[in-house]
Amino acid sequence: MELIIGRSALLSALNLAQGIVERRNTVPILGNVLIEAKNASLMLAATDMEVGMRTRSACECAVEGAATLNAHKLFEIVRETEAGEVSLRSLENDWVEIRCGRARFKMMSLDPRSFPAMPSPGEKTEASVPAPRTDLSIGAKVLTAMIDKTIFAVSPDETRYNLSGVYLESPAADTVRMAATDGHRLSMIDRPAPGFSMQGGAILPRKGLNELRRLLDGGAEGDVLLSIESQLAWLIQGNTEISMRRVEGEFPDYRGVIPKESRYQIRVGRDELLAAIKRASIFSSERYHGVRLLLTPGSLTVSSTSPELGEASETVDVDFTGEEFSVGFNASYLLQAVSAVPAQSELMLGLSDEVSPGVMTTPADSAYLYVVMPMRL
Repeated sequence: MELIIGRSALLSALNLAQGIVERRNTVPILGNVLIEAKNASLMLAATDMEVGMRTRSACECAVEGAATLNAHKLFEIVRETEAGEVSLRSLENDWVEIRCGRARFKMMSLDPRSFPAMPSPGEKTEASVPAPRTDLSIGAKVLTAMIDKTIFAVSPDETRYNLSGVYLESPAADTVRMAATDGHRLSMIDRPAPGFSMQGGAILPRKGLNELRRLLDGGAEGDVLLSIESQLAWLIQGNTEISMRRVEGEFPDYRGVIPKESRYQIRVGRDELLAAIKRASIFSSERYHGVRLLLTPGSLTVSSTSPELGEASETVDVDFTGEEFSVGFNASYLLQAVSAVPAQSELMLGLSDEVSPGVMTTPADSAYLYVVMPMRL
């Protein structure tokens, strides 16, 4: 293998691989990226066996071939160089020479034939027939916003497989829904999707959606196509493909935790509430991180207390005329949900009592819903 490629193109490809390749791997080759030079193009791939990335870039290919190089070290080399081009050349005994201007590096390549292959879109199953496929055509910015408003509610507990991703389904014709829950809260959003329908749903892994979002955040415009098969989901944007294995398991019946109605509907400014929670939570317990919301006619007071540190409270004006009551919530759960709403928006807090779930909506986006369970403080 011998090639020359522009630094910016190689750096962009390696940057996408960084979130997929783990720094610590029990399988050494999973710490590498696969580089294949063929027909004046370079194909770079990375995978952790669950999430994969492939991207192509134009290059000057003198000798076709393949190699696998340490993803993080190669990224550091290309990032630090000031040269406009990078050359890679295979040497004897699986060494690869990398030249960047007047700098020269030698890296060991592992056998590219042992690099694991991610499932390819449309590949045949054991029955030698293509797997059933569902396509979702949606605006890149719309999909990005849907991910942002749900992914923070995914469970960090890896043993709870069915909660370790975002659930995608079609609750009605021409509609797509994303929902995520960790058992303590639920975030859900619907968006129009003309022509989209899906039998059942699919749980898409958090890591895969994070990488997909990074790809879309690179300046994707217009509509993108998210395709889903029985075990795989993928999106192709330009010359780059992000693929991910669907999470196995059945997503819980989340609709049952959504209150049919709340006793009080409190209107409050998003920015004022966000600032109040941030400041009041400074003294919240590091273990429970709880804050108390005290509602009195015309005001909402957010407070926290810590026997070791002290107390904090802040009051904001709200449209409330009911009887005084208070309820406790995890401050982090509130902050993440409020932060997902656009600045200068209004929020509607649906509260009933100190033991019932709280519901957050916003007139700015009637298709977004957040439910959070209270906590005793």
